[in-house]
Amino acid sequence: MTRTALLLTLLALCAGPAAQAQADLFGVVADAETAAPVAGATVALVDTTGAVQGRAAGTEGQFAFRGLAPGRYLLRVTAIGYRPSSDTLALASGERRDLPIDLVPATATLDAVEVEAAETVMIREPGLARLRPADLAALPTADPGGDLAAGLLVQPGITTIGDRGGQLSVRGGTPTQNLVLVDGIPVFQPFHLLGGYSALPAGVVRSADVYAGGWPARFGGRIASVVDVAGRTGHKRRVGGAVTASPVLVGAELEVPVVPGDVSLLASARQSVVDETSEALGIALPYRFSDAFGKLHARLDATSTLQATALLSTDEGDLGLDGSRITTRSEAAGGQFFSISSAFAAAIDVSAYWSRFETAFEPVGAPRRTAEVETFGGRFGYVYYVGPHTIRTGIQASSYLFEYAFRPDVVTRQNTSEGSFFVDADVDLGHGLKVEPGVRFQTFPAQAQPSSFEPRVLASWALGRQVFRGAAGVYRQEIVGLTNQGDVGDVFTAWTTVPTSLPVPTAVHGLLGWEGALGRGVRAGVEGYTKRLTGQTILLDDRLLSTNGDALGVEVVAGYRRPGLRIDARYGAQSLTYRDAGRSYQPPFHRPHRLTVDGRAEWGPWAVAAAVQLTSGRPYTRVVGAYLDLGEAVERGLPLETAVGPPTTRFDDDPYGARTPPYARLDLAVEWAARIPGARAVVQAAVLNVTSRANVFYYDALRAERVDQLPLFPTLGLRIDVE
Repeated sequence: MTRTALLLTLLALCAGPAAQAQADLFGVVADAETAAPVAGATVALVDTTGAVQGRAAGTEGQFAFRGLAPGRYLLRVTAIGYRPSSDTLALASGERRDLPIDLVPATATLDAVEVEAAETVMIREPGLARLRPADLAALPTADPGGDLAAGLLVQPGITTIGDRGGQLSVRGGTPTQNLVLVDGIPVFQPFHLLGGYSALPAGVVRSADVYAGGWPARFGGRIASVVDVAGRTGHKRRVGGAVTASPVLVGAELEVPVVPGDVSLLASARQSVVDETSEALGIALPYRFSDAFGKLHARLDATSTLQATALLSTDEGDLGLDGSRITTRSEAAGGQFFSISSAFAAAIDVSAYWSRFETAFEPVGAPRRTAEVETFGGRFGYVYYVGPHTIRTGIQASSYLFEYAFRPDVVTRQNTSEGSFFVDADVDLGHGLKVEPGVRFQTFPAQAQPSSFEPRVLASWALGRQVFRGAAGVYRQEIVGLTNQGDVGDVFTAWTTVPTSLPVPTAVHGLLGWEGALGRGVRAGVEGYTKRLTGQTILLDDRLLSTNGDALGVEVVAGYRRPGLRIDARYGAQSLTYRDAGRSYQPPFHRPHRLTVDGRAEWGPWAVAAAVQLTSGRPYTRVVGAYLDLGEAVERGLPLETAVGPPTTRFDDDPYGARTPPYARLDLAVEWAARIPGARAVVQAAVLNVTSRANVFYYDALRAERVDQLPLFPTLGLRIDVE
């Protein structure tokens, strides 16, 4: 791997002089109406002999052709949902040209766009699922605004302990082993306590790349998954917005051109009302949450952009319905400068960020606990183009501040710093074969832990309308979040560094998959994976443990698209085993089987959406006894019948030796849309858990009561989009 990185670097350094007599073409593909980048657009360059060179536009819409022979070319740009664009270019010897491409949105319906996407094979990285606004809009939710979390929760490799708590496990990892980035900003807790909601409504999401494993070297610091979210940019030529109201929340969005054509602002805010409205239905949902999002985006010139993003998320609730209260607050902000230019003969990406998370837990009869983590840092990335190949390199530096108190009188404070360097490349070997080797080097100067060296490789082979993919790599995580795995009603999380007495959590990923367009609007895919887990740091009943484990699974997906109809089915099978101190067990987030089926049908102003979830039960540890500790009352001579002491629960010595019943849920939503002057209104009637199935959340041993998940929950919502 070291030889490969050295070879790629030398290739980049030596390519410049050899191409001085040739021409270079750099550009950015953007939406002609909003000026937002069009990621994934296909850019084809045809010379006078008919030879074709092709590129896929990057995340910022960028593309580059280097080492071109002087002469005339036909440039064709296509993207799903846009009209094709063609232009004739004459490139002189030694010329370096910057070329902006503006694509006009197609007048075709969204249905036609969906069918076109289904018939096109997607050359994407292994372990990656790409969520777009159309994917989020197709799912039934409790309000017509939609949410990023809804799209994540139907993925076959993502499981939760319940419909509350905001804890997601991906392919055997713990909830705190997921890296969530919003416009490149790390967010520690982007999910609300009430299941199905995140800090990001669907209206502010441009795309979300969900890596369930095998991600490239440019991502680091987590070992279970990466969720890379790109926020939508506001309209740069007109004012727009939306308002949403339902029994769950009220919200508003606003987008304005600050400098028409060049600078825009997008803002969103939501406030939950479910804690009040649920009482009218006789349902206990004692949760209150809010979130806000803002993004300022500027187009500096034809191929350069500058953006600033900020978000805020707050939560308060009682997960166990026993009076114990948990509060959380997550806030983050950052900025990014991106430019692809002939002046640099490359693309540069510079960003800075700040993120903070704080939480407090007040259990009944026990001391109040608090925790806080804060980080700030920056990145500098450089992308060099060598013919059809792309070489990326970058550095990142971060500082972390930790503070936590498991008792009010004992507060622990820590700080550390982190530095990392990566290099990877997209190497096009021809005949549809692409390889992406890379390596990441990470160090913590303030820690006694050794620096990490993480080699990775990804590959894909496209054959007609099908593609084969594979990936392997090493991943390490020195910053860990500790949550009591023994109590699902306790999602209090304290972030800290790995103690020097314990090994650094490490995962070795292996992936192999296939995907193909089968025709007639049908797509299918299968991916198998393995994860070798070592040094997993978990908190179990106030004990800090380091465990090893193995995750092995397979996921099958299928989709169908026809005008007015889309159906998706996803199945995941998993085997997950943790081992420590001579014993083996399956952790509480292990779900051996998971099936989701969802669909949406549209005709005229009407639409119907449905989603079914079937999941295996989760492991839990049997309770052998529960009581109030009245020792202090006895010592003080207080009457025992009126005394109150801290609750104590005794568990079986065999951890997670039992399993809850299977989980099943059916959600339905019916929408009616109407045009009104200057706006579009959507009325939605939805029912969550239509069958009112009693899915168990956990058993309160002290009160001898079973606590179930969300019962049948009907909603009626309204959304108005101002155009």
